[in-house]
Amino acid sequence: MFVTDSLRRNVQKILVDMEERSDFLMEVRSADPSWAKSRERRWAAERALHVAIECVTDVANLVIDALVMRDPGNYEDMLRVLLEERVVSQEWFDGFVSILDLRSRLVRDYGRLGPEDVRGAVGEYASLFGEYAESIRSYLGIEP
Repeated sequence: MFVTDSLRRNVQKILVDMEERSDFLMEVRSADPSWAKSRERRWAAERALHVAIECVTDVANLVIDALVMRDPGNYEDMLRVLLEERVVSQEWFDGFVSILDLRSRLVRDYGRLGPEDVRGAVGEYASLFGEYAESIRSYLGIEP
């Protein structure tokens, strides 16, 4: 297969959604660290992280399917396929792959996520979403 305009449009829409969450996370990250003690801000950050992670995996799935790359076995493998195909850098992959444990906690073990867990995740991962969007756009030839 090859990159189609339809693929580009679908991917771009998801990337825009992801970047909206990423922008919020970057704002929160640069705010007073006590933001995580506010239940509403923490919950908003949790949701933004969750949706942004889902956007990463949704885009990865679209790209892998459309370009007939090897079938991944799980979320980490999905990102590994993008690494192997030189869509993302090793540095990005190494920094981002651990977020998949956080995804599992956000989805299944949310009751045990504390303010410091969320604040730490925002600090560690917020900037990686923008880098992902740049890599995907570059690979697919999508104008920002």
